[in-house]
Amino acid sequence: MASLATREPLLIRGAIVAAVTALVHVGVVLGLLHFDSATEAAIGGAIDLIGTAVLVVWTRGAVTPVADPVLPADSIVTVESDEPKHRAE
Repeated sequence: MASLATREPLLIRGAIVAAVTALVHVGVVLGLLHFDSATEAAIGGAIDLIGTAVLVVWTRGAVTPVADPVLPADSIVTVESDEPKHRAE
């Protein structure tokens, strides 16, 4: 059975980015980091944006297929119609 990190990489990595952002805000609220509100907002925004970019780059290969699927030569592929199977009334 695959681990949660293998099955849900976006969940784990997103939680890491959110935790880092939360730690900065908690540090300011508790007085551990001495920033005024404008600086806190700027740092929090930068962490959010940079964290999102890092999250996308870090996770993309784990959730996006990197190669075209290879089907056996004798397989038959059928494409269903895009039309709805029922009509709205």
